[in-house]
Amino acid sequence: MTDRPTMIMGSRRSERRIGILCINMDPASRDSLEVLLKQTAGAHVVDNVDQHINPREVMRMLEQFQHRVCVVDFDDPETGARVSQRLHDGCDTSINIFAVSNDAHPDAIIKAMRSGCSEYLQKPLRGDQLLDALVHVEARRQGKLLGQKGRVITVMGAKGGTGVTSLALHLALNLVQRHQQKCLVVDQHPALGDLALYLGLGRHQYSFYELVHNMDRLDADLLQGFLLQHPSGLNVMDSPEAIHAFPTAASDAIEHTLAFLAENYQYVLIDCPPGLSEDTCAAIRQSDRLEIVITPELPAIHNAIRAIEYLTGLHYPDENIDIILNRSSRRGALNDREIEASLHRPVAVRIPNNYELIVNAINAGTPIDFSRKTDLAVPLDAWADLLIGEEPDAAKESKGARGLLSLFGSQSK
Repeated sequence: MTDRPTMIMGSRRSERRIGILCINMDPASRDSLEVLLKQTAGAHVVDNVDQHINPREVMRMLEQFQHRVCVVDFDDPETGARVSQRLHDGCDTSINIFAVSNDAHPDAIIKAMRSGCSEYLQKPLRGDQLLDALVHVEARRQGKLLGQKGRVITVMGAKGGTGVTSLALHLALNLVQRHQQKCLVVDQHPALGDLALYLGLGRHQYSFYELVHNMDRLDADLLQGFLLQHPSGLNVMDSPEAIHAFPTAASDAIEHTLAFLAENYQYVLIDCPPGLSEDTCAAIRQSDRLEIVITPELPAIHNAIRAIEYLTGLHYPDENIDIILNRSSRRGALNDREIEASLHRPVAVRIPNNYELIVNAINAGTPIDFSRKTDLAVPLDAWADLLIGEEPDAAKESKGARGLLSLFGSQSK
C-alpha cells in the first residue's frame, strides 16, 4: 500500500478530526463502517439518521470535527440523489458527501456524482477504499491532487484542416504501443469531434466537458464512466455529440480537470480545435508541451506565428512549443528553409503527404499499423521518441506522496 499522508495540527493532534454522519445506511454497512474506523485514530461515526435530515442539522452535528463527511446510502438511487443534492446545495463546502451502494455500474456512479457526491464506495465496505476516500477529503481541503503527475501535451492546428485529430490519435497510439505508456487522448472540440469516429469506437454518452462540469467530484471511479477503450490499450475521452451540450466551461475548471487526468496517466494528449479560444488557452496553460500543426501554406504559417507571439506574450515557455509540419512535400510551393525562416524556429517533425493512406485509415476506423515502416509511421515514431526523450514527471517522482504530511496520524495495525 502506498504511503498516505497524515495531518499534523501544530504541536498537538486533534482527538476528533473526522466526523462521519450516516444517512439511511443499512445496519450491516453501518456496523462495518464503525469496525473499519476503529483503525483510524480520531475518526467517529456520529449517528445514522434518516433521509429527512436538513443541511442545518448536518452542520450542527458535525461542527466539532475538522473533517466532516456524510455517507449517504444509494441502494435506492432516487432517494440517495435527492438527499445528496439537498445537502450539496444547503451545506457549506466543508461537508463531503460519500455515496455507498451495492451497484458498481458507471451510470450509478455518475448519477451520484451529479447529485453532489465526491466519493462512491461499494458495498461491502473495504478498508483501503474508505481510507483512499478520506485521503481525498484532505487533498481537496489543501487544494492538492495526490499521486504521480504525468505529462499533458496539447496538439493544436494553426488553422482548420491541418490534420490534428489524425495526428494526435496516431501519436497517442504510438506512445501506447511502442513505448508502453499509459495514455489518454481527449477530444476537446466543443461539439461533434471526430476522434472516436477515427478509431471506430462510436460515440460516448458522456464527454470531456461533462467531466469538467463535475470537476469538484472527480475521482478515479467517476473517470471510468467517461472513457472509451481502444483495443490497443489507449483510453479516449469523447467530445459532446450535441452542438449546444453545455454552457461555457470555466477556464480554471478545465485546468483542474486536466491536472486530475495527469494524475492518472503518464501522457494526456489533447486534440484541440484551431484558434486560441478560452478553452484552448486553458488547456495550453496546463500543458507541458504545445504541438502546433501546420501545413506548407501561407495561412497556416501566418497563424502559427501569431499564435506563438500571443502565447509567449502570456509567458507560455517558448522552448515548450514544437512545430509539426504535416503534408510535407518536396514539390510544395514553400520549402522547409522558407518555412523555418518565417517561423524563426526549426520544424520539429515532418509528416509526409500521404493523403490516400490517411483517408483509408479514417474511413475504415483502423489506425495505421506501426509495425510497417511506412513513410507515415517513421516520422510518427520520431515524434513519440522526441516526447519520450524528456522523462515524465511520473518517473521522476516514483516515490509518490511519500513526502506529504498525512491525514490520519497513527493507525492501529
